[in-house]
Amino acid sequence: MQNTNSILHKKTISPFIYALVTIFIAFSMLFWPQEIYQGASYGLEIWATVLVPSLLPFFILAEVLLNIGIVNMLGILLEPIMRPLFNLPGSASFVATMGFTSGFPMGAVLTKRLVEENKCTLEEGARLVAFTNNSSPLFIMTAIAIGMFNNPALGIILAISHYLANIILGIMLGLNSPRVPALCHIDKHLITNSIFTFLQAHKKRKPLGRLLGDSIKSSINNIFLIGGFVIIFSIIINILKITSLLEFIKYPFHMILSIFGINSCLSSSLASGFWEITLGLKEVSLSSATLQEKAIIASVLLGWSGLSIQAQVASILAGSDINPHLYHKCRIFQGLIAGGIAYLLSLNVGWLSYTNIPVISTMTNILTTTHLVSSSYFFSIFASNFIYTCKLFYFSFIALLAVSCIALVINSVLMIRKY
Repeated sequence: MQNTNSILHKKTISPFIYALVTIFIAFSMLFWPQEIYQGASYGLEIWATVLVPSLLPFFILAEVLLNIGIVNMLGILLEPIMRPLFNLPGSASFVATMGFTSGFPMGAVLTKRLVEENKCTLEEGARLVAFTNNSSPLFIMTAIAIGMFNNPALGIILAISHYLANIILGIMLGLNSPRVPALCHIDKHLITNSIFTFLQAHKKRKPLGRLLGDSIKSSINNIFLIGGFVIIFSIIINILKITSLLEFIKYPFHMILSIFGINSCLSSSLASGFWEITLGLKEVSLSSATLQEKAIIASVLLGWSGLSIQAQVASILAGSDINPHLYHKCRIFQGLIAGGIAYLLSLNVGWLSYTNIPVISTMTNILTTTHLVSSSYFFSIFASNFIYTCKLFYFSFIALLAVSCIALVINSVLMIRKY
């Protein structure tokens, strides 16, 4: 009876809280129009120069690959790897690859499609979303390491800690979920079945013109949805700064940092990154903390992703029956795991001097301005990001095919040993 009353109490209070927050934001827009404009401009610039060129090509090409049967074929080929490792169907390998290379919220978009096409269950979809929504290498190696910290070597620490934490999280979630013995078998007709599945799916595909049109339409809807969230949360961050509410939010982070012996000047970075990851990372780069402390906090923020990214993922999953609660909980664990890995990697940064670190792009000021830049600068950034993303997609797809070949070899060896 007490639980029922508490649930009813929450349902009664929640609408009033939402209404008050909305009214507060509306009045803030009236009282501080210049600051709101700057926040919106900043969000629009990030969306137009970074997110659109780095995500839109992935969205369109992924939609095409999903419709022509490539994912169905990879699902059969990579079942012997994905099922024992992550306790997920082989088709999840496509989501994992795209999520790890294209960035937020690609994993949620593709997972929703897999669930809609019955290629994975709702429980598997919830686990898949929890560890495949990552920052892209473009964002980590260029925007953060070069554009913010001016330290390409730091990008290696952040990338290893971020992606390794996700893989560890995916394995842990798989171990903690019920296994599917029926799918954990060696199929001697693996190649034949994969080719047959591909041909069957290819026969059912839409005409090429309609396929491209639907893919572009769906991708543009998703990218505009993401843009709206980025702009809104940029405005909210500015409002929190104007009203000094951000100062109150940083006190709990100050206490946590003191417990772990980390410089308390990073508390404001955590407070900003709690809402929007880009702003938090920028403040980390400008702080007076040591390189090790910066690496740890930056890894934690990358794992947490910020409420802006989490809201985007929850919005994309809406209507798919995939419960986003596991995704939200795992952001805390991923942040802690990534922070621990970054701590270990940064104990001795001397090993980085022996590493040949490629400079992915010459961009050094992607995220430093607070107003829209000139059209020539805008298009140079857009083109650079777009070209890099297309190259990344190409190499990711080649890597996925290489993994499929390895799976075939492993499957063949196991078959020989069995017989």
